[in-house]
Amino acid sequence: MMMRDLHDEELRALLAFRQRHGRCWKAALLLRWSAGTDADEPGSAHLRHLRNIAGPRWLIGLPAATLDDAARRFAGIADPALVGTFMANAVGFARGAAGSVEIAPASAAHSLAIAIELGLKAFLMKAGYADDWNRVHIRHDLEKALALAMEAGLSGLPPELPELAAILSPAYRRHQIDALFRAGASPFDMADASHCVDRLLAVIRAQIA
Repeated sequence: MMMRDLHDEELRALLAFRQRHGRCWKAALLLRWSAGTDADEPGSAHLRHLRNIAGPRWLIGLPAATLDDAARRFAGIADPALVGTFMANAVGFARGAAGSVEIAPASAAHSLAIAIELGLKAFLMKAGYADDWNRVHIRHDLEKALALAMEAGLSGLPPELPELAAILSPAYRRHQIDALFRAGASPFDMADASHCVDRLLAVIRAQIA
């Protein structure tokens, strides 16, 4: 019996899984299917249904072009106005942070996190990632946004950016950046972080122009 065409929600679940697990995503999904841990994944109901009706042989033979075509369809055409809005707001938050690094470091750090998120999402939209997809699958995860942007071709990044994103991202996702500063010391040099974000946004502007 031939496998039917995939529904859109099934395609979205597979695309999201592929984005999370990279080149060896099929092996990762087969492992989760066999262990039952696919239930812990976003889109788990669709992934489990595909396990039940299609199985491992179908997954192994699934052409990459099937998901690539779906990704292009879901992404649609980048909206230059929306990309520009995200970049303008990223710059605005970065400038606000630069003006408050000394007097309100926690607030400045939060503004820097917002600037990183908006800048990276602007790049991703330009690269073909739909804003709706970003909002659901990236949310406020700076490390995930950075990894996806680099996979999509973003280069020339400040070398200290991954470390900054790794410090900010967990607290930013939980709306707890203030907690990073409660001990009275900054987890990083605020002035250096501000310069890092400025350089990030300059790189993004150049590559989406």
